[in-house]
Amino acid sequence: MAKRIGTFSHIFINLKNSLFSVKQKNAFVGSDKFGNMYFEKLGDEAHNLRASRYIKQKDPQNVDIPEVPVEWEAWLRGRRKNPPSVEEIESNDIKRIQTKKKAEELERKFSGRKILEPSPAAKVITENIVPSQDRNPFPQYEEYELTPGEKYSSTDKIK
Repeated sequence: MAKRIGTFSHIFINLKNSLFSVKQKNAFVGSDKFGNMYFEKLGDEAHNLRASRYIKQKDPQNVDIPEVPVEWEAWLRGRRKNPPSVEEIESNDIKRIQTKKKAEELERKFSGRKILEPSPAAKVITENIVPSQDRNPFPQYEEYELTPGEKYSSTDKIK
């Protein structure tokens, strides 16, 4: 039969583990066009440490939120397993530029058009609708109080 670890041994081991924590290894993953660098802390299942991802800004003195491309943001938040490649980022930038150009062309094409007015038939239909002016009042019953506790005066209240 194996000997169990005592209470003081447990306390000592927990104290030692809290003082000398296991350092996670940081791995450089890539950088973006803004100069931000992306890192990943590798997890360690033996010490129950999860992997995490983070960003280092180009200018550490800048306290503003850094500009992060969409692909890198998805990787940081864990929506994708692998970091984006340079080719993927370039192809997405080309698609984004093409979409903006098409939107500008459509804007120029349709900017001269007049907004459609409602047809006269629609006006005729809505003119005949008259809201009812006679509103029924809320029903009042004798057995119900209008204000709760109104039936009892301040002296009759049960203490």
